[in-house]
Amino acid sequence: MEKPYQSKRLRLLVGIGVPLDCALFLLLTWWTKKTPPCLFQALTGLHCFGCGSGRALLALLRLDFYAAFRFHPLMILSLPFIGYYLCAVYLSFVFGKPLLPLPTIKSRAFGIVILVVVLAFGILRNIPVFPFTLLAPTAV
Repeated sequence: MEKPYQSKRLRLLVGIGVPLDCALFLLLTWWTKKTPPCLFQALTGLHCFGCGSGRALLALLRLDFYAAFRFHPLMILSLPFIGYYLCAVYLSFVFGKPLLPLPTIKSRAFGIVILVVVLAFGILRNIPVFPFTLLAPTAV
């Protein structure tokens, strides 16, 4: 029995299905101009570390980079790195071999630093004082 990631049928399905799903999601988001509401913000009144990321994605689809950055600066700054990593993993799965160099994290400290940055971003964007209010997503 072959391993699931070695199945040509599964790799073909993922190779076609993932881009189609992404394109459909982006098309529907662009067409409806709506993003799902944040449950954390609805319950607490505070911005979570992801609040504004949907609106930032929608602004990117309209090529409004300034608005995208105002909605979620951390996501916009990390998007090239996340996009590259996801593309590298996707291509290595679909073709069964790595086509792009896949960055590896050999240090546990790096993961902790990422976690601290994300948590600090989530906390700092809720402080209602001038420099920190720039981190909060702008009103729609």
